[in-house]
Amino acid sequence: MNRWSCLLFFVLAVLASPGLHAQFSADPEAHTRTGDRHFMRMAYAPAMEEYRIAAEMGATNEHVVKRLAECYMKLGDTENAEKWYAQVVQFLNRQPMDLFNYAQALKGNAKYDEAERWMDQYLEVARPENQSLHSNIGEFAKKFTRTLDRFTVKNAGINSAVCDMAAAWHGTNEVYFSSSREKSTGIKRVAAWNEQPFLDVYRADRTADGALSNPRRLQGDVNGSTHEGPVCCSANGDALWFTRNNRTRGKNGVMRLTIQRASMRNGGWHLSQSFQLNNPEISVGHPALSADGRTLIFVSDMPGGQGGTDLYACKDIGGTWSEPVNLGPAVNSPQNEGFPFLAADGALYFASNGLPGLGGFDIFMSQRDQDGKFNLAMNVGAPVNGPKDDFAFIIDAQNKNGYFTSNRPGGMGDDDIYSFVMHAPLEQQFLCTGTVIDEETGDPMPEVDVFLQDVEGTVVGSEQTDMNGRYSFQVEKDKEYRVVAKAPGRYDGDQYVSTESIERVQIMARDIHLVPDAGIWLRGHVRNKGVLGYVEGVTVSTVNLTSLQTEVHSTGPGGDFSFRMQPNETYEVLLEKTGYYSISVPVSTSGMKQGVIDLNQAADLSIEPILVGKPVTLKHQKWEFGNATLDNRAKAELDVLAARLMVNPQLQVELAVHSDTRGDATKELKLSQERADAIVKYLRAKGVAKDHIVGIGQGVKKPMNRCGPGVNCTEEEHAMNRRVEYTVTAILAQ
Repeated sequence: MNRWSCLLFFVLAVLASPGLHAQFSADPEAHTRTGDRHFMRMAYAPAMEEYRIAAEMGATNEHVVKRLAECYMKLGDTENAEKWYAQVVQFLNRQPMDLFNYAQALKGNAKYDEAERWMDQYLEVARPENQSLHSNIGEFAKKFTRTLDRFTVKNAGINSAVCDMAAAWHGTNEVYFSSSREKSTGIKRVAAWNEQPFLDVYRADRTADGALSNPRRLQGDVNGSTHEGPVCCSANGDALWFTRNNRTRGKNGVMRLTIQRASMRNGGWHLSQSFQLNNPEISVGHPALSADGRTLIFVSDMPGGQGGTDLYACKDIGGTWSEPVNLGPAVNSPQNEGFPFLAADGALYFASNGLPGLGGFDIFMSQRDQDGKFNLAMNVGAPVNGPKDDFAFIIDAQNKNGYFTSNRPGGMGDDDIYSFVMHAPLEQQFLCTGTVIDEETGDPMPEVDVFLQDVEGTVVGSEQTDMNGRYSFQVEKDKEYRVVAKAPGRYDGDQYVSTESIERVQIMARDIHLVPDAGIWLRGHVRNKGVLGYVEGVTVSTVNLTSLQTEVHSTGPGGDFSFRMQPNETYEVLLEKTGYYSISVPVSTSGMKQGVIDLNQAADLSIEPILVGKPVTLKHQKWEFGNATLDNRAKAELDVLAARLMVNPQLQVELAVHSDTRGDATKELKLSQERADAIVKYLRAKGVAKDHIVGIGQGVKKPMNRCGPGVNCTEEEHAMNRRVEYTVTAILAQ
């Protein structure tokens, strides 16, 4: 079954007899209507059967096909879900989530390349906020299967033909778990969702090798007539927190989930407290307690989350719980998260179908940072995770042994509990991947040599592209790299990668296009000035100064751009981005017939933001005592400033000259104004517009440090106050 929907959105209609099913009819519309009634009650197993009959009778219209796909997906049958979603995505009225679900079904069947194609179509249409438009499902699958020897996984030994799931520690020698195995005679009570018996809580003993044995139903009044579980126990074993369906229906008739607390009395567990956030209109469930019992993490579909179901945390504040705090986008995705577990070291393990993974639901881990917030989640990888659903991960205090639940092939049936041994700590790996593409044909290029270089140009990795033209390198966080592809008859191609925020995406994709080694190409990359990273979205214009023909491109994720140039021409290349200083660079192709011009070798293509109101100090404006004459170093620096102001004519600039505080205030004010006038005169002579710059002599009025008039200071401290600054005071409309 699809335990996510099952455990969070049950409609608890109890099927007591076959009479609740429709009688067979020769009319496909009758079966469709009956299927619709089941579907609206979230009774997906009988709904699927009715829609299947209708389809076999010829009712393969959009409504029936989509409902069949949805039913199979909710029941965890990805093979049949794939079959029907393949038809759904061909309809003209398909929705973005149809693409997403088809990709999820394909991924659940380990068809990663096809899943990537359809997920990328979903991302292009849906354009989810702060998410890449390329899913990289295939590369993630390779990444998560690189360390298969990290875990040893075995069947835990207590599984039945129906659902067995969500082991929880009760001390070190016993675990509790939830199961829908038969436990009584008489009227058969089953969930409408999947027509399985309701979940109850069981206990089992642990053997020395981690296997489980002697399963028996929990004593007390925790188990009732509906679903119970998952559960968690306090560290000292005196409290049991568990999930149970709300006995009160919400406005739409759905019995949502609640969290209950039980205490041990007379050898059994008995209800003692209802969680304060229980609400018939939302689900709260899957409780997880910290080792000290002061933090409770749970799953909910309450409004205001990241999407789907999210994880929340509450703090114990003297016998009551604080307001819930959403764990945020580091943990929660636009889809569904749940089954949290807090390890002894504070790490959070949980399951998600919205973060990059191998199948429907994968298991993730997130560590706390110094501020107590959870870092971006890490997929624990294969063999714990696989193409099917994997969830409910727990690990012991030694971070070595534990259990998780999966519906992978080869089990006893439905969901099964597996034991594991973790042989090495989890470690995050980051990748740079991409495809080398023939620019002329658009085809991927196999067997192309690709090199990974560090910021110094040293080769730190090399490989050949595979048959799909793909390459992949492991990279480190907070580094800059250049990826170079080389092929006979082609100019070398490159892409730039900066990994300052790679933990959010884990994989950075950079496709490299190779062009024939003929003609003249201008290339470059734009980076942030003074900080790590390249700048996407810079408008790069090349103006042919003879024909005045202009070509415009925008930089890609690596700050890259390229242009085809004509021989024996002169150009001006202009780089512009809103909120940043523009850059202009002259380029000449005189005497060239072919080759590549690297604009970064001709000019510094680092752009910096325009900070209105923040003074920028000029470094080389030095003066002989008592005069206002500019020396050659000062003029050279002003030439650079003049070029910047002429390329950015929308800026209103104030230039200020300051003196140290040792001279006469009146004389220094006059002298500083003379120096300011000299600078402004020089800039105007270089072409800076008169009404865009003003020079002000400040004299001794604004020292930068403690060195006011009469204060004994070092020469270095006085030198700090002798300065020339320019400040952007406004950005004028153009």
